[in-house]
Amino acid sequence: MNKKLRFTFLLLICFASSSFAQVDAKAGQLLLLKDKGVVVYSYTAGNYINFQFSNQQWLTGYIDWIRNDSIQIDQFALQSIVSVYGTYGQDTLKLGKLAVQIKEIIAFPIERGHYNSVFTNGAFLMAGGIGYLGLNTINSLTNKDPLFAGNNIPKLVGGTLAWASGVLLHRTHPNYRPIGKRFTVETL
Repeated sequence: MNKKLRFTFLLLICFASSSFAQVDAKAGQLLLLKDKGVVVYSYTAGNYINFQFSNQQWLTGYIDWIRNDSIQIDQFALQSIVSVYGTYGQDTLKLGKLAVQIKEIIAFPIERGHYNSVFTNGAFLMAGGIGYLGLNTINSLTNKDPLFAGNNIPKLVGGTLAWASGVLLHRTHPNYRPIGKRFTVETL
């Protein structure tokens, strides 16, 4: 009788541990941010996350759970405030829990410390092109030369091309990671 009781107890323990292992496997899912198929960042339950929602709003919070097609975050926002002594500080505003589908995430920010130069984001070319066009226009008007004279058109085209290449560089090198062709989000 004693052996049967031990065997039943051992069988019950094995069954209970296998069912708990299955529950833990569901709770331990990952949210992966991939760059051309290579994992750039992974998120688990309890991690801080910052992303752009499908309505163009940036959401921040801590992940409560991750499922196959959705996540739930405990949302909060940091606000700058002025204290009673006239100094600036940060105040945390808790916004509650929000369940979001994975397909509604449209972008992730680039981490702090990532170098973003005026040369790589196109600002230098845009400012230079506008400045060159403005200077050329002012010089033509003060010298009473026609603005669209034969020798002035290549200069205007050069300024316009510099500005257009800056706009193109700005669009191809944003300061966030848009979800689409290059960056993807998956659950594991």
